[in-house]
Amino acid sequence: MRTAVLAGVMVLGLASVPPAAASGAAHQGHQGSQGSQGSQAEAPVPAWKPAKVNTLPGDDVLNDVTVLGDGSVWAAGHRVVNGEQRGLVERFDGRSWRVVPNSPPYDLRAVTATSGTNVWVFGEGRAARWNGRAWTTRSLGGGFSATDADATGAKDIWAVAWSSATARHWTGSSWRSVRLPGRASAVDAYKAGVAWAAGVKGGQPSIMRWNGRSWSLVPAPALALPARDAVVTIQDIAVVGSKNVWVVGGVSWEGADEQGDDVNFGRTLVMHWNGRSWTVSMGSANAQPYTEVEPDGRGGVWVLQGSWNPALWHVTGSTWRQARLLRKSGTDAVVFSVARRPGTATMWGAGFSVPQGDPDDPSANGTFWRTP
Repeated sequence: MRTAVLAGVMVLGLASVPPAAASGAAHQGHQGSQGSQGSQAEAPVPAWKPAKVNTLPGDDVLNDVTVLGDGSVWAAGHRVVNGEQRGLVERFDGRSWRVVPNSPPYDLRAVTATSGTNVWVFGEGRAARWNGRAWTTRSLGGGFSATDADATGAKDIWAVAWSSATARHWTGSSWRSVRLPGRASAVDAYKAGVAWAAGVKGGQPSIMRWNGRSWSLVPAPALALPARDAVVTIQDIAVVGSKNVWVVGGVSWEGADEQGDDVNFGRTLVMHWNGRSWTVSMGSANAQPYTEVEPDGRGGVWVLQGSWNPALWHVTGSTWRQARLLRKSGTDAVVFSVARRPGTATMWGAGFSVPQGDPDDPSANGTFWRTP
């Protein structure tokens, strides 16, 4: 277990640490130990089952998913037909699926919604709103291409871009540029007037909080990196409560194996805020990064590790348990995003399925998963 110093206090341990190794996740390699092993629960967690596999012409991919309290699911990505790419937005209303017509003609990287008549999608420096009948597109300016977005209401929507030290805030009539104390790649709008964002500044994690007036840094410990050229990436942030915040990502660097061949190394990274200080854990074995973290509705979180045939971890207390990701025989699964239906423990995932072993096969089908 690594240690870190925060505001003069040594931070030891982690509220929840994953087991030293995982099984069953193809293309994952060994999962990184996060320190002392978490308790092992024997009861299995519910599997993630395919809810829909697209059969659209050409190639289609779902990059992001969001779920409303009424159970409706919205996902955004892109499709390619006859060599032409355009945006793809799909909706599940609780009974049937539909492709939303006239989606913006560019890859859509993020989606957030407050109702079926207030859905926002983001890509290539623009944001487009679906009002239930048609799309309206607005420029976000300055080459700002959102990597994440979240909303607490129709007049309180945040978007961040990993390449920018500003965020965009929708106030109900316009998108306003708001300065950040660092670059943010992920944002979680917890409630009106309260939002958290995370990214990297000076090669170290940068955690920020919005108090309704401005963004400020939340002091975080400096990481002891495993190599001089190691690069920290922050992938996601989840606010379970004011004293329960999770940040996930990874650390990567180049090195040589025992035969002297060049190798790309990676370790997992997880940070947890208890309202007073951070506990930090970095994996000790080569592993894919954590890419998503989402509250489970019961005080715990779901953590997605990797995207290609990923591992899905359910974290409750000090226990990390891996769930099965089911897929059709002969296919590989790619999961880019997970989201929970508010007020429930129902989780949705979105990505695509592809014939096994060929990530470049031009027949990817956008896919939704669900648990329980």
